[in-house]
Amino acid sequence: MAEKALDVTGQWDGQFSYPHALPPEFFSASLFETADGLGGTVTERAANGQGETCFVSTIRGVRHGTSVRFTKTYEGGGRRHAVLYTGALNADGSEIEGEWRIAGSWSGRFLMLRRSGGGVATMRQAEEALTD
Repeated sequence: MAEKALDVTGQWDGQFSYPHALPPEFFSASLFETADGLGGTVTERAANGQGETCFVSTIRGVRHGTSVRFTKTYEGGGRRHAVLYTGALNADGSEIEGEWRIAGSWSGRFLMLRRSGGGVATMRQAEEALTD
C-alpha cells in the first residue's frame, strides 16, 4: 500500500480502556499529518463518575509506516497529565489500535476507527462564475 494512503489525516472515533473494572471512555479526534509529524485535538466525555465533564486535549506525534505514536496533553478540566499512545495503523488505514500509558501510573488499550468520508477538504476552482 502506498505511504500516502496510510496518512492519518481525518476524523476518528475511539475508545480507551482503563485497568481494573472501570468503564471505558469514548472520544472523537481530529488528526492532521504533515511531513514533520502529526497533530490534532481530542474531545472526550468522562464516563468514570466525573459527571458531565468534557475534556479537550491536543496531540503531537509521528507516524512511520504503520507505527503511530503520539502524546495527548489535556487542556484544563482537572486533568493535568500527559498520555503516551503507541499503536499500529491497519493495512487500509481505517483503524489504529494499541496501548496508552501515563508515566509511572496506569496503562490500557485503545482503538480508533476512521469515520467514513473523514478526509480533509480540498480547495477546488468554481465551475461557473457568480452573477449579481
